[in-house]
Amino acid sequence: MKIAIVHEWLVTWAGSERVLAEIMTLYPEADLYVLFDRLPADKRSALPRNPVGESFLGKWPKIDRLYRNLLPLMPAAVESLNLKDYDLVLTSSHAVVKGLLLHSGQLHLCYCHTPPRYLWDMTEAYFSRSFSGRLKRAAASLFLTRLRQWDYRAGQRPDAFIANSDFVARRISRIYGRPSTVIHPPVDIERFAVKPGPGGEYFVTLGRFVPYKNIDRIVQSFRYLPYELVVVGDGPGRNRIEELLRGQRNIRWLPYISDKEWGELLQKARAFLFMAEEDFGIAPLEAQAAGVPVIAWGAGGILETIPGLKREDLNRSDISGPVGVLYSDPTPEALSQAVHFFVEREEMFQPESARKNAGRFSRALFRTRYRSFVADQVRQMFGDRPMPGLSGLSERTDHAR
Repeated sequence: MKIAIVHEWLVTWAGSERVLAEIMTLYPEADLYVLFDRLPADKRSALPRNPVGESFLGKWPKIDRLYRNLLPLMPAAVESLNLKDYDLVLTSSHAVVKGLLLHSGQLHLCYCHTPPRYLWDMTEAYFSRSFSGRLKRAAASLFLTRLRQWDYRAGQRPDAFIANSDFVARRISRIYGRPSTVIHPPVDIERFAVKPGPGGEYFVTLGRFVPYKNIDRIVQSFRYLPYELVVVGDGPGRNRIEELLRGQRNIRWLPYISDKEWGELLQKARAFLFMAEEDFGIAPLEAQAAGVPVIAWGAGGILETIPGLKREDLNRSDISGPVGVLYSDPTPEALSQAVHFFVEREEMFQPESARKNAGRFSRALFRTRYRSFVADQVRQMFGDRPMPGLSGLSERTDHAR
């Protein structure tokens, strides 16, 4: 059986790329295809092997800077990939590769990180800066309508969907009218040491400076709190963050840190702060892997990953081993109240409880669940006849921890 793995693009190494790497590890003989590959040299060692094919976008100079402005070309790019020689196609999609054109004898299984938020849920947040004039907005409305139509058709093409959370599964159902199986993304919990005990020197947050992450609101809340905050990240909202940081002695900004430095930073963190309606959210679970409690807005995928304590829980007698605090509104005021609530009960949040919670999303569990799903789908389509390329994989990967 010939297997192809397809991912949108390689520009950075983030959550979806970590899922891609796990899939590639499960199927070491599979070929990788992308729309274009501009992964920096210092990130390439994390990729199990290089792509064997790209779309026409791979030939464009500076495509890594331009691609966000080339959305109307993405459907043509993905439909140009020629995968006719493969029996099984595994896609890792947060944008367009679910829309591959395949024939009826091929099996297409799509791991969907999210239906494109810039088309369905957060269009204004994504494009408000780019299309500020009336004429630009009219043009944007036209091409976004066409992109939504294409994306809906693309959502009918996979034979089966995997969703990265229940939250995303509901969106797949609402947008494409398709069922999906939930397999949460893997968290590399082994690379984080557990901090020695409750408490620490500072609160910490990490994320790109884009509107829906609400990093600016987290910073705003700490302008009036007597605690230290470390902000890790960068992005289009940098000017706004710099403005808020002016004159603030209790807030430190680190535009970039390595994976090693991230683990070290968490060792002295009191809690990780989060204010985004994410589809899943890897960073809060990495904090949990290091034993750090999470203070988060109770929305989106966080409701599946962080069983957070709320004010109304205090009257319950069955509370044991809390790992976080959830607040109900994405505002600086609500976060400030949640931080005070946490500080008054900080000793309740033991690092071992957070680590145990993160263990529910380990790489080993992801591999087991993903491999089982693929094997079931292959049997349904091709029967029980031997499948070269799949045989022996379960034995080989059971020890690849």
